[in-house]
Amino acid sequence: MLICPFHWLTGLNCPLCGAQRMAVALLHGHVGEAFWLNPALMVGVPVAAAYWLWRREVTPGAAFAGVALLLAWGVVRNILSV
Repeated sequence: MLICPFHWLTGLNCPLCGAQRMAVALLHGHVGEAFWLNPALMVGVPVAAAYWLWRREVTPGAAFAGVALLLAWGVVRNILSV
């Protein structure tokens, strides 16, 4: 497994920490475990894909909102893990 450089340097979880383990859990059919590892990606990726399929473009506002939500998730997951 790859090591997260942000976690290695700071000891904090980045918004994408757990994504690789989540993907492996999904490949093995463990949906609940995958959700536990990174719920933001489990919800966010399908929502972003549905949005893109519906609109066929990504507007700057939608891209900004996605990045803002991802950063907010990074803050929340570190507050909750303390």
